[in-house]
Amino acid sequence: MSCITPVIPTSLTGCKRVLPALLLALISAHSQAASDSTDPIRLGVMQGFPPAMDKRVTRQNAFEMPNLRWALRNARALSATTGIRRAPSPLMLKAGDDSALDPLQFSVGEQSLTLAQYLHDTCTDGFIVLQGGKVVYERYLDSFGPGQLHIWASMTKSVTGVLAASLIAEGKMSPEAKLASYVPELVGTPFGEATVQQNLDMQVEAVYPDKVPPDIGLFAAAGIVPRKPGMPDSIYSFLQAATLPATASATPIWYYQNGSPEAVAWAIRKITGKTWAQLVSERIWSQFAEEDAYTQIDALGTEMASGGMSSTLRDAARFAEAIRLAQARTDGKSPFVQGVQLALSPKDNQALIAQSAKARDRTGYSYHDYWYQKNDGDGSIEAAGRFGQRIYINPKRELVIVKMSSAPDLAPRPTSAGTAPAVPRQAADSTAAFNSMVSALIPALR
Repeated sequence: MSCITPVIPTSLTGCKRVLPALLLALISAHSQAASDSTDPIRLGVMQGFPPAMDKRVTRQNAFEMPNLRWALRNARALSATTGIRRAPSPLMLKAGDDSALDPLQFSVGEQSLTLAQYLHDTCTDGFIVLQGGKVVYERYLDSFGPGQLHIWASMTKSVTGVLAASLIAEGKMSPEAKLASYVPELVGTPFGEATVQQNLDMQVEAVYPDKVPPDIGLFAAAGIVPRKPGMPDSIYSFLQAATLPATASATPIWYYQNGSPEAVAWAIRKITGKTWAQLVSERIWSQFAEEDAYTQIDALGTEMASGGMSSTLRDAARFAEAIRLAQARTDGKSPFVQGVQLALSPKDNQALIAQSAKARDRTGYSYHDYWYQKNDGDGSIEAAGRFGQRIYINPKRELVIVKMSSAPDLAPRPTSAGTAPAVPRQAADSTAAFNSMVSALIPALR
């Protein structure tokens, strides 16, 4: 699958560095080859007053290409949202030397790709690399720009994990307590009967009805896709639709799904008396962000804490950089710093993760508080989301990478642990490919 063509951003022109003519020629040649571009603006998606009938994006067709690319950049145009407030003094991102990384080569299986080809083939919208807090590489692709917001998808879970961990660090939430002790409405449900920590680590044996899968069922409940008969009409009712298995597993399981973070977010609201968005604004986003973010909400105003957040690429990078800096803090720990340090404390559950169908390409990883721990000797951590969203943080090398993408992904998610094979992905969009890219990038930045 081919998607897009790299564009050199104007945001790094302060570096006063001109790319070599050879590199520009390579990029130009790649641009000419990308005749199957899915740039929504060039293709006229939602352009005109009014847009042509066959170019309109609706809830019915938003997951189809090229509509998906427009939809992930304009989530608030398709469903209700609520705001997340920026910082009064945002974290400064200094301009470093604009690294000429476009021709960087690495292997994906038996194929060799340049970084520019990789970004194209994985439908990347925006890609940024920070080293020591400095922007050393930044690309915006196919009409996506620095001022636009983009969906985070399941990277939102990692925000919820930090938020929950901050309350645990303050003693306001017990990780060993049943979640139903905070949310009585979830008594008898898999989320309520599991502990807070089991929910945070995706170790909940939930069984979803066939008509209410953990992805589309939630999207319908939040008003993102049309709701079919029998589907819940709110996030709270979505959580109450899941049931316990007829026979519990004899050993712990790892089942990645959307119910657990939504249940944790419900508990957070009950404990604090505030909305998820208010708390994210106060405890997280206001610590570093340059622009307001937003998140999708259901008909009751309930935020989709497992996947509804949108921000600019640079603010996503600021979030990752703030996480990196907070990990090393030893003085005056704020709720944000406390949450980061607890959420990212080492977890030894690699074997459990490797058994999961969802995580067959996550061999060697651990998972804690909605963060992946890479166990690479550098203390690296990752957040990931549907359609190719990635945050990579390497504390030892002071490295941050953020990738915002629109890779088509219509594969249904399993309705219970072990009931479906791993979600099929093209080779270039796999975790292995991302890791290969990172492994090539690190020595190139030295």
